[in-house]
Amino acid sequence: MKKIIKSVSAAMGCALLFSACMKQNYKLGPLASKSSLSFTIAPSSANPNDIVLTSLTPKLTPVWITPFGQSENLKDTVNVPFPGTYKFVYGVESAGGFVQADTTIVTITTLDSAAVSTPEWTNLTGGYGKSKTWVLDITPSGTSKLFNGPIYFGGTGWEWDAGWASWICPVGDYGSMTFDLIGNANFSSNNKMLPSLGQATGNFMLYTSTNQLATIGAQLIHDPTQGANVSNWYAKFAIKSLTADGLEVITPTGPGAWCIYNYVSLDYYNTH
Repeated sequence: MKKIIKSVSAAMGCALLFSACMKQNYKLGPLASKSSLSFTIAPSSANPNDIVLTSLTPKLTPVWITPFGQSENLKDTVNVPFPGTYKFVYGVESAGGFVQADTTIVTITTLDSAAVSTPEWTNLTGGYGKSKTWVLDITPSGTSKLFNGPIYFGGTGWEWDAGWASWICPVGDYGSMTFDLIGNANFSSNNKMLPSLGQATGNFMLYTSTNQLATIGAQLIHDPTQGANVSNWYAKFAIKSLTADGLEVITPTGPGAWCIYNYVSLDYYNTH
């Protein structure tokens, strides 16, 4: 009797094992058709820089891909502060997978004064409709006006304000750079110590949420010594401090190491 029970148990075990090893057939639901997608992307009547996203496709979760990130809200508003041409993409998560519509091109022609009127924007540019010029904090004699030197050194867990010495950077006229909010976020610089760069114009972006600064088309004024160790002068640089008179920008020079460039407003330089 025991042998019969053991045989039955063994057979059941094999049956269960066989059942577990059998391939399961899973079927996805239907894939939404591209032609069924319904949505609107339009400027707000209250502010042309606010782009209103509205999903009109019933019973499906929207996925918006915007210049400033993604959203899954049925209705959302994205602020685009600067003039330009921007891409927006609408899609939905259907039972059969993700389906997206053709890219929508949105053209912005206005500068959003409210978005660029925070203290950070005002300190850097002088305010909406204005401009502000900055210089490296070094005089022809090697002294500084606001900081202890034109360039500090830093790394993970340490910082050194070495003052000024010829090995840090040569004495000279480094030129100037100007940020303005006249029609757009405009940037120009004259890197006098770097003839290959010289005078150039472009744009800039101040990322207040992450405290970063980036320029496009023209580089921040800098020296030929330490500046050569910065691999990309168009990168997003962290801002250590930004006041009406001073600007400190952290520029990575290698793994766990960086230089801190100290700038002062031209007005402060000329009056102190």
